[in-house]
Amino acid sequence: MSKKQTTVTEVAEALRTRVLAGDFGQFGRLPPAIDLATEYHVSRDTINRAIRLLQAEGYLESRGEGKRGMTISRSRVRIQGITARFDLELLKLGLVPIETNIDEPAIVPAPPQVAQALGVGTGTPVVRRFRKQGAEQAGTAIPYRLAENFYPTVLADEAILAQMQRDDRFDVILAIREKHGKAPARLHEDVIGRLPTSQERQLLNITAQTPVLEVNRVSYAEDDTVIMINKIIFVANLFVLSYDYPTGHWKK
Repeated sequence: MSKKQTTVTEVAEALRTRVLAGDFGQFGRLPPAIDLATEYHVSRDTINRAIRLLQAEGYLESRGEGKRGMTISRSRVRIQGITARFDLELLKLGLVPIETNIDEPAIVPAPPQVAQALGVGTGTPVVRRFRKQGAEQAGTAIPYRLAENFYPTVLADEAILAQMQRDDRFDVILAIREKHGKAPARLHEDVIGRLPTSQERQLLNITAQTPVLEVNRVSYAEDDTVIMINKIIFVANLFVLSYDYPTGHWKK
């Protein structure tokens, strides 16, 4: 390992220790890079590399305030891996949820993965909803995740679609249950850890090195009808996803 790499690692470890010790306060601001470079007797490039490392790890975040520097991140949010409403889970944690449509809900051709889950041909019309979900903190909207949902048009009909277009927080699953008597009875889920795409970086205000969790979920009714297909992108370093499973594997 080169001296430069060692120095970046050492500075990052020192700053991480100070962040965890509360030296900069809860949600406080990191000193300017030039001051930190003087304090640690390293170049500003080394400080910036160490800061980017801690940002990717989730200890620091940028609030889009330009030269005012980096702030200390909020604690990880612990939520159940499967929730009925993400915004209601945030409310339980004392947070102020924010949800906004990235694209207006609309009928679109089904992408291949969605079509396969529905058992229809690629390009079959489906209802798509794409939202950014997060919470308000100190007057600033902080994005937590992206949620792209697809619904069969026989369930999410024109009336439900119109409600989705009017209300970013409209509960589609509840509307489908009330109108069609169908609700999720079982789920299939695939979880992938990866780095974000350029669009995800922009929408979630994260760096290229910040890991994300891609959760692909299919919700089935009791009769195996597919009700909803989700693609959820979590900022990985902001969450602990908690699951409880029944275990019958070792029972006699």
